[in-house]
Amino acid sequence: MQLAFELSGEHETLPKAEVFACLRTLNVAYEERIFSDRILVIDAQLSPERELLDVLAKRLGMTHHIYEVKGKCVPAEKELLEIVNTADLEAVMGEEDTFAVRLRGEHKNSFSVKRNELPMIVGERITSKGYKVSLKNPSKTFVLLLTAQTCFFCVLLHSVKKKQFEATKPRFRPFFLPGVIMPKVARVLVNLSGLNAKELFLDPFCGTGGILIEAGMVGARIIGSDVQERMVRGARENLHFFGLPGDCVVGDAAQLPLGDNTVDAVATDMPYGRSSFVSTSRYKNAESHAAFLERLYQHALDEIHRLLKPERKAVIVSSSPPSHYFYPKHDFQLLETHVYRVHKSLNRYITVLKKE
Repeated sequence: MQLAFELSGEHETLPKAEVFACLRTLNVAYEERIFSDRILVIDAQLSPERELLDVLAKRLGMTHHIYEVKGKCVPAEKELLEIVNTADLEAVMGEEDTFAVRLRGEHKNSFSVKRNELPMIVGERITSKGYKVSLKNPSKTFVLLLTAQTCFFCVLLHSVKKKQFEATKPRFRPFFLPGVIMPKVARVLVNLSGLNAKELFLDPFCGTGGILIEAGMVGARIIGSDVQERMVRGARENLHFFGLPGDCVVGDAAQLPLGDNTVDAVATDMPYGRSSFVSTSRYKNAESHAAFLERLYQHALDEIHRLLKPERKAVIVSSSPPSHYFYPKHDFQLLETHVYRVHKSLNRYITVLKKE
């Protein structure tokens, strides 16, 4: 089937990368068809279809809606109506079903009629086939999805619930510190790691537990560590608050009490502030903050490599590009890097590594 994903505008590359990561995690074969104006269209082989789409919709953080594409055309009224005429509406609509037509996509198109008239025109054509309109509470929603060059005639399959990320925002947690990663971004990190439900997930610099929370929300077994006892207590409190099983330990990220090749996925936000420099006695003799960070990153990556199972992934958030700390001796394959702008003076780099 052909699927369209209406992606968030929060970041240029992360939403698309997250969709592909989730499809691979769910073992869904796919082929990209179009990526334009925050619309990603793929051909996907889904079996069982409904179950996998439900899981996908619950996991994604930077996608607004998922659609099934029933037809596509250039943005012109005549061609659009022809697509509607030839679409297999019986496969979508039952005898008692009602429908509404919505318009999505921010791109200015070349339709000869006004944008707000398009849903009415298409709705009239569907009504002529014997189906009833219900604008307030439709059984099915048809969507005209507009990009620069194409109009897609779609059926809405899922809308990603925004409330799931509202509930886990830092200010609603019992233990909160400013400057932490927001839930949507944390969910993207978890998804990029290729984590499956019931697998073991590690955050070796867990802080207040934000990434652990999102890993727990997708059904993983979670463990975190932090060098500061205060952070570990707070992370445990946050996990308990959301009813998530798992544990956090006070420990050095370069020497964790776990066996070799035992962890299925890692995602972590590496320390970068001055507080991390003074709190880690292991590196108290480092000649500078920059030297401290470089050494810490290298030792932490060595440990992540030891713990991670072969062919599995680690997602690293850092204050500098991976070229500043990533070395071939770690025996990782660098898969992708995304630059995430926190504010004017701070960029964070999200790097996906795969253990050979």
